[in-house]
Amino acid sequence: MSLLYLCALSLLHAALYVACIYAAVAMGPPVDASSRDHPLVIGRRIRGAVLATLLSLAVTALILRHASSGSGWLQPMGLDPRTFLASSGVSLLLTAALYLGPLTMDHLDGAFGWHRLRISLGQSLRDPVCWRNYFVGPITEELVFRSAVVPLWITMAAVDPLVCVLVSPLAFAVAHIHHAVASLWGGEEMRRVLVRMALQLAYTTVFGCYAVGLFLRTRSVAGPIVAHAFCNIQGLPSLGRIGDYPRYKYLLWLVHVVGLLAMVLLFEPMTRPGVFISNDNK
Repeated sequence: MSLLYLCALSLLHAALYVACIYAAVAMGPPVDASSRDHPLVIGRRIRGAVLATLLSLAVTALILRHASSGSGWLQPMGLDPRTFLASSGVSLLLTAALYLGPLTMDHLDGAFGWHRLRISLGQSLRDPVCWRNYFVGPITEELVFRSAVVPLWITMAAVDPLVCVLVSPLAFAVAHIHHAVASLWGGEEMRRVLVRMALQLAYTTVFGCYAVGLFLRTRSVAGPIVAHAFCNIQGLPSLGRIGDYPRYKYLLWLVHVVGLLAMVLLFEPMTRPGVFISNDNK
């Protein structure tokens, strides 16, 4: 497969994901589709995302089975259950290190007190928006853009892993453009929408590279799912918050830098086969 063909196939997976979501919203009794947080809209979008995920996984599984004469497809797609625990643990630790600064500020706000955690968890489990953002979104998107897309690059085309890490996430980023289109249809100012879209494309591309790296190194989709959910919960790190803690300003800057360096320096050794990830899953 050529690089151009791989990009086109990856974009088809992205188009299928978005199309199924909007098709699901359009079906059934009329509802205000412009309000993506309406419970009915969320329910339909979830059904569309699940359908798209199953279709993408089925297509990739069939391609892999045909190309490998019926041999296994679970491991190339990162769906071997034996890898889930180690991949999840490593990804959680690395992502927590990356967010060490924001987590420290959350601690200063008392966010980790048992009473507040219990209330937040109870509210989240009853909130459809939280189910979409923290559970369904990370699971379906990682299954599509990692389990269904990445094996086509690595297994089918034998693309260099670095190229895969840098290029394949573009389909993941492009799949988020529909949010900007919806905002324009809703009458929002174009300049504001374009700025937000540029930031979102940059953020999703960077995260996509990180998620593909986790997928390839841990040989599992579980790790990227955990990292995706963690990032959705924390949101984009806001350095502007540091000014809210004048007493700890310099310490918080240091913690942010230490967290970033820790993630970068620990990524390779923590995902090295035989350290946290079993050599049996090579």
